Amino acid sequence: MQRRSVLAGIVAILVIAGLGYSAWRYVNERSAQSCKACTRPVHSHMKTVAILDGKRAVYCCPACALSVHQQSGKRVQVVEMTDYISNGPVKPESSFVVRNSDVNPCLQHQPAVGENNQPLQAHFDRCSPSVLAFQDQKSATAFSGEHGGQVVKFSDFASEFQR
Repeated sequence: MQRRSVLAGIVAILVIAGLGYSAWRYVNERSAQSCKACTRPVHSHMKTVAILDGKRAVYCCPACALSVHQQSGKRVQVVEMTDYISNGPVKPESSFVVRNSDVNPCLQHQPAVGENNQPLQAHFDRCSPSVLAFQDQKSATAFSGEHGGQVVKFSDFASEFQR
């Protein structure tokens, strides 16, 4: 009898540990798919990785990553971006961005409404205007020719946020 209760206790502990591990994995995977700044989904072709407080953090776009500095005063170092066209990694120091094009995957499609069911006016959206990364100036210029926006070297764009 005592042996069965010990066995049941061990099984219960294993079940609880398994459930805890599953919950941890679920939360960990969800946080990796959400922008650290705006909590919107991170689109694979816009993923931006930055160092904040000595830790790597994932953002939905370069603007979200850099806006953290403006709002908190904390140093943010963008260490990796994703080329919008090829979906490959881009080194920030040699990349270009197109800002304010007519393409913005981060825009919310559901309008926010207040208590009276009237649309709320957004006064600030860190993801707008859009900022899309490109590996080289030629790709950025071709994209800008089709979708508008300004082509800017990423280092120049980032320096605007560090002021």
